[in-house]
Amino acid sequence: MLENNPEYQAKKYEFADYYQQNILPVLRPFERTRRRYLLTFAVICVFIIGWATFTFNHIHEIFSGAESGSENWFGIGSCLLILLLCLPMLSYYKRSKENLLPLIANFFGKFTYVYQPPLTDTLLKQSQIVKTYDKLITDDGFSGEYTGLPVIIAEYSGLQLQKPTKQNPKVSYKKQAHGIFFIADMQKKFQGETIVVKDKGILNRFAHYKNLAKVGLESPEFEKKYEVYSDSQIEARYILTPVMLEYMLALKNSFSDIEFSFFDNRLFMNIRIKENYFEASNFFTPITSRKNIQKIFTELYLLFSIVDTLKLNQKQLL
Repeated sequence: MLENNPEYQAKKYEFADYYQQNILPVLRPFERTRRRYLLTFAVICVFIIGWATFTFNHIHEIFSGAESGSENWFGIGSCLLILLLCLPMLSYYKRSKENLLPLIANFFGKFTYVYQPPLTDTLLKQSQIVKTYDKLITDDGFSGEYTGLPVIIAEYSGLQLQKPTKQNPKVSYKKQAHGIFFIADMQKKFQGETIVVKDKGILNRFAHYKNLAKVGLESPEFEKKYEVYSDSQIEARYILTPVMLEYMLALKNSFSDIEFSFFDNRLFMNIRIKENYFEASNFFTPITSRKNIQKIFTELYLLFSIVDTLKLNQKQLL
């Protein structure tokens, strides 16, 4: 779909120049560091293989206590040395994102990157479009301005607590949902709350949202896909104009599973996705990889296009 989008193609070519001038020079020193770590990792692997062979040949002596104390201390010391050498590599994943992702995001505007950004329970509950999970964790986040409009992005995973069993008595969680929270300021001012959720068919009659009542809109096409609830019928129609409804339907071409909540003069969106976004570089992949960087560029382009599609930065069109 994007390959036939002239706006995306134009941005893609513009980003290619930005990559050469602003991203590649910054990442080259970091890439040299990655290669040095990779060489260290290879040496450690060879050492581990040799040490494991030594241990296997003396395993009887180790467990029987016949082996000398110096050999035991040698084994313990080797483990500690390996751990010490691996510490920089263990932090590489986080540091690679902290170096790369702000560079890509700043192509679109002035943004800061935050690893695991905090989200208050108050904000999530107030939106009324975020399911209650046993545990909710965030991964990558951005905050800043796109075309002058304040925007916050946070990737999240909703986890469900698993019942302990005899085979697995430890506390564990299973991923139940994954997605993106996208929060943008609105040009309109309003006092209450209006939410737009997916149409659940016959299950709509069981839906209940605190202090909100169902709103009927004059758009049969929109109401086939969504249900609207608000604490003010007048304000809901003030926000959800016929033009805005068309924009919201167009947004489903990019994100098939998206819901909206309007409150505190902001638009809060819950975008459910299956794949992980913003995966910068693993330890065995160059951080300068054009393929990975292009993927992240496309993900951010789609997210920031929400502002363009809904015309959030054009007050006169709202």
